[in-house]
Amino acid sequence: MSCAATKGNFRLLDAYVGWDASTSDITNLVGIDDPVGLSLALVDPAAVDPAGILAYILPARLARGCSVCEWYLATPAPPKSLILHRDACQPEWRSLWTDACAPEVHRDVAAVTAWRRLVAVSDRAAGRVLVWADRGRRLIGNIEIRDPGPIAFSPAGELLVATGSSGEIQRFGLDGFRRAPVPAAPDNVWALAVDSAERVWVVTRLGSVWGLLRAEPGDDRFSPVTVAELALAFPPSGLVAAAEAGFCVDDGAVVACFSWYGRNLEARDVPPPAAPRRQTQGQLLTLPLDSGVPRCRWHRVRVDADVPAGTALSFAVASAENSQAPAAGDSKRDAQWRDFPAGVPHFSDWTTAPPGATDFLIDQPPGRYLYFRLRLIGDGGATPTVRRVQIDFPRVTSLNHLPSVYRENPKAEDFTERFLALFDASVADVDRAIERYPALLDPSGVPEQLLPWLGGFFDIGFDSTWDADKRRRILQNAPQLYRQRGTLDGLRQALQLVFGVAPSIEELSSTGIWGALGSREIVCAKRRADPALRPALHRTACVGAVRLFGKARARFRLGASPLSTTPLRSYGDPDKDPLSDGAYRLRIVVPPMPDMSQRARDALIRLIDAQKPAHTLASVRFGGAGFLLGHWSAVGVDTAFVPLAQSVLGARGNIRLNRMGILGQGRGGSTPGRVLGRDSLVGIQTIAG
Repeated sequence: MSCAATKGNFRLLDAYVGWDASTSDITNLVGIDDPVGLSLALVDPAAVDPAGILAYILPARLARGCSVCEWYLATPAPPKSLILHRDACQPEWRSLWTDACAPEVHRDVAAVTAWRRLVAVSDRAAGRVLVWADRGRRLIGNIEIRDPGPIAFSPAGELLVATGSSGEIQRFGLDGFRRAPVPAAPDNVWALAVDSAERVWVVTRLGSVWGLLRAEPGDDRFSPVTVAELALAFPPSGLVAAAEAGFCVDDGAVVACFSWYGRNLEARDVPPPAAPRRQTQGQLLTLPLDSGVPRCRWHRVRVDADVPAGTALSFAVASAENSQAPAAGDSKRDAQWRDFPAGVPHFSDWTTAPPGATDFLIDQPPGRYLYFRLRLIGDGGATPTVRRVQIDFPRVTSLNHLPSVYRENPKAEDFTERFLALFDASVADVDRAIERYPALLDPSGVPEQLLPWLGGFFDIGFDSTWDADKRRRILQNAPQLYRQRGTLDGLRQALQLVFGVAPSIEELSSTGIWGALGSREIVCAKRRADPALRPALHRTACVGAVRLFGKARARFRLGASPLSTTPLRSYGDPDKDPLSDGAYRLRIVVPPMPDMSQRARDALIRLIDAQKPAHTLASVRFGGAGFLLGHWSAVGVDTAFVPLAQSVLGARGNIRLNRMGILGQGRGGSTPGRVLGRDSLVGIQTIAG
């Protein structure tokens, strides 16, 4: 690392390059290896933020059904426990059973859970867990167990029950028999959950202290885990807040709050759970940071941090020429930080940054080494977070570009450098923003909120139903789409990006079912002379092998065309009809899509109209109805194998022998289908069913 007079350098302190601090110099702080940043440690290291837990695991009395807005609620006793139900068709909480058929079996329900169309209820007073099918219409299971508590279904349909008396979790099948055991759990189990990998998650709660544990399949004990690991295992629960008074849920359209008895509440009546208590003070002292140059003039400190209300940050620096200097710090000089290490520099050598400043100049004598002190102050609940510290050196300002007269007086030189550094910092920030501007055009790196703006920058309109991944793929392929716009490859790629299908696209001008007579020499000579004639002259045929184009039926000609059978056309050259028939026309066959609704089909047709050349006409057909090997079928598009339709000769049946007819087996026939080599020859009988 160099320290030249004309080139600025910097030193970073963060989780990626390290904080250059020994273990003994880090007090009451966590996040040394976390890119999120440094923060004040919890008073109880095992405590977990309850808001993070509730975002993915529901309380034992609340369960979510199959649909997004279907919920089940077990009300507490007294007077008596009820199982309430709520969904999109019924936004108010109502009993799962009508008064006429309500079962008189629930006395003190401790938990409820749902899986597919099954609902399980844990009744602590009755000492059993009841399993109902068809959303409570039919009782299919009665598991006798002492003091049942929180319950949860596994993805395989097994039922896990936590007992309050023995502090264990038991696993049952829907038949009521016990299955593989589960490791012993703490006595204060508050909620249970099982993820898609069959891992068992346990939420514990003792007063205001929450815990999160997990057991892998085959483990013999539970281990503490973090909320970040929980977020990777479960989708969001839809629970916004939960407290003693009630809870708030998000149905996707509106946030609704209720009491634990199902009564409506205001959002202010359900405060979020209190975060775990944190330390109120924390400190980090770095080792001596080496600039590599003797008597280096350290320039500037920039801190990337979040400072919530009620918290504060304090920074201090001290320079030195010797990294092996004896410790001269004295913690007794600062009563508020008496219990924290004082560091190597003398207490009077530290220069403290102004309060609230996260960008300040270093006012220290020249020295090869620099010590940095970081202090975090909180209120016990909130904590500041420091993501990165950047220390610039040596001092390089625009004074280097001014005449030397401004350096004649040392005091004036120091003042001028510090004064110009203020403007240099602003200009540097602008330059950095300009340098990073190309990153705004990177679809894979910008936040999801910027994707619509980026789409507008490229003149691409996004559908509201497209997710972020699809929008990013479209933006990444935008240059290629613009280069290929108006071509078959461009149209095919656009449909594949937006709808995830690979269509079959045919240009009808090159696939006509008629032929043109001509010798090979004439055809090849005309191709070399005029490359534009290649598609039309591709139609060479042998007499008797292919149906020729009929001039008399293409347009009306005096003395050649019969009346009432040919169209009258006032445009074009009649002699070029064989070449222009089917020109500028496309046939697009689309395979079955995941969404075959009319709305999706209309959107696909609109995309085709927007991407194809304006002078062309496109006919769109959606595959999946049947499969015929032949000219009007695309292998991989029409992929549904179905019995052949009954052939009907005549105009109404649209069947013509020797052209589109399919020979089917008679009623009295015994052959189940075509047998190659016996009654069918590939290349001769070319339409197989």
